[in-house]
Formats: sequence, structure tokens, C-alpha cells
Amino acid sequence: MSGTAGSGRQVLGILGGMGPEATVEFFRKVVDATPASKDQDHIPILVNCDPSIPDRTARILGRGEDPLPALIEAGRRLASAGATIGAIPCITAHFWLEDLRAALPFPFLSAFEELGRQIRSEYPEARRLGVLATTGSIRAGLYEKHLPDWRIHFPDEEAQTRFVMEAIYGKHGIKAGNRGEEPRRLLREAGNRLVARGADLLIAGCSEIPLALKPGDFEVPLLDPMQILARAAVDRCRGGRS
Repeated sequence: MSGTAGSGRQVLGILGGMGPEATVEFFRKVVDATPASKDQDHIPILVNCDPSIPDRTARILGRGEDPLPALIEAGRRLASAGATIGAIPCITAHFWLEDLRAALPFPFLSAFEELGRQIRSEYPEARRLGVLATTGSIRAGLYEKHLPDWRIHFPDEEAQTRFVMEAIYGKHGIKAGNRGEEPRRLLREAGNRLVARGADLLIAGCSEIPLALKPGDFEVPLLDPMQILARAAVDRCRGGRS
């Protein structure tokens, strides 16, 4: 792969494993976002899928091991293999994005930066964003920090626990390998409550959520930050904006 990087082509490094299925889906989104008529039109991609990286939400909530050393080590493996641009298919892990940018020799794209750019471009009238996300990313203040131009609405505490976190982490949740009707039902309930509170747009603010939800599930648009990040990664790797 070093020869590919040396040839002047950008090489996307996916820092994954958080969780593995979300990593696979992000890879698919990158491929789907690439305008290609043959194999050679696609971008070179390296994937580090390490599910042993400590849980990000647990750490933010003060209950778990710091994932940053493992994240940096995974990034170094990508760098040594030839990655020139990085992406993380985990919203909560963006809590450590600036640390990764400082520690590694290649730039990381930000799902939040790309999401904000997309909203300004395609939904200029939007003022209120309803966010379905892990409790960790909510407690970390990631949305308020990175999307300051909008009013952010989260589910209330009951809905966050009973619907969102249960849909992601529960016995029949997405991280347990289920992407069927049960997690979809729970997430639709949480999302519809946000719409009823005035959300103009809904954000699938955890990379697992689009595995269960689809854009037509709500009366307002549902934006997938990972899909937006995938498009941005393809654009950068194909020589688009810097």
C-alpha cells in the first residue's frame, strides 16, 4: 500500500471497530458515494477494525478505561500502512478527534464539520436539530460545541434511556446484532417526540442508528452524519476541496 500512497493518490484510513458493523456500513457508504464505472475508479481504503478499543460512552460517563491510547495506536497502524486521510465511523469517538489530529501524521475529517456544512448548504432554513445519540456524546457536549448555529434538542432522560440507549445497547439492540423492528420502533418513538417538540431536522447521531432507521421514517428529514462523512472522504481522496 505504500506504493499506492507514494503514487500521489490519497489513501483513506478508516479507524473502526466501534462497532464492527458500523465500520462495515461506513465502508459501504464510501463505496456507494464513489462515482465509478470500473474497479480502478474507486479510492484506496485501509481499515483498522479493532473492537477491543474501550467503550467511548462508558469513559465519558466516568465508568471506563480511556480509549485514546488505543485510538492513537490504531491510527499509527493506518499511518504505517500508507493512510493519508483519516475518518472515524463513530460519533462518540469524535470527543478525542483533536487529540488524534495532534498525535498522527495525517489529517482526520470531522463528521460534525461535514454535517454543519451540509445543513447550511441544503437546509438553510433549519433552526432546530433533533439529535438521536449515545448518552456519552450528549454528556460530552459534542453537538453544542460543533453545531453552535442551531438549537439542539435531545430526548428527555426517560426517552434517552428507554428508547435510544435501549435500541443501541439493549439485549435486542443494534450492537447485539439486531437491526429489525424492535430497535427501529424504539428509535422512531424517540425521534417522533423530538419532531413534536419542533425539530426541523433529525440527526442519526450514532453510527449504529442508520442500521435501523431510514430517511422516510419521519415527517422531517433524517440526516446520517456517516453518509455525509463518507461523501466528504471520497471528495477529498479524489482531489476535491482541501
